[in-house]
Parts: sequence; C-alpha cells; structure tokens
Amino acid sequence: MSCEGIWVVEMKGPYGWERIAIAFMKNGEYLGAGPNHYAVGRYKEDGENFEMSVALTQYGQLRTIFGKKFAGKIHITSKGTIEKNKIIGTSKAKGVKNFDVLIRLTRVDDIE
Repeated sequence: MSCEGIWVVEMKGPYGWERIAIAFMKNGEYLGAGPNHYAVGRYKEDGENFEMSVALTQYGQLRTIFGKKFAGKIHITSKGTIEKNKIIGTSKAKGVKNFDVLIRLTRVDDIE
C-alpha cells in the first residue's frame, strides 16, 4: 500500500485520541498543519514499515507536546506500521528522552 494521500493525524493523550493535523504525503514528502503548527519533512515506507522525520513549528497558542512546552521548531521522528488505510506508531522529539507519543494516521482521500 502506498502512503501517498491525505491523512488525519492523531495523537494519544490523557483523554484518548486527539486530532491534531491534516497531512499531505506524496513522493516521500510530508506536509502537515493544524491550528497552531505546521510540519514539513520526509517519509519512507518499506512494506508494512513506515518512518518519518519532520520539523514541526509551533506558533500562536503553544501547547505541551512530548511533556514540554515548545516555542519555535522541534524535530520529530516517527516509526509505525501500515495497516490498510491506517498508520499506527510512535513519535519521539529530538532531545526529549523517555517521552514517546502514540500516533495514528488515517487516510481520508487520495491526492490527485
């Protein structure tokens, strides 16, 4: 299965899965955004395995992610498994130890 398409990005928080962004993935490029951030990076897939590296920039109202409040850029790596129209895995922030976040991406459409 190809990861190209439009995806809803969610992270697991204390109250369950929370929608945080819409992402566009095509030709190894990842572009995502939410109301207070945007992310630009690359992804690769190998069979059922998925890896992604993005630079996330927060602006406006800052929120706590990876156990800290970040202003500006943070580099995030993610690894997961592709299952039909879902990618489930974990994300880590560079420089933050012992605080992985569960993520889930759900395909909502193709990119034409």
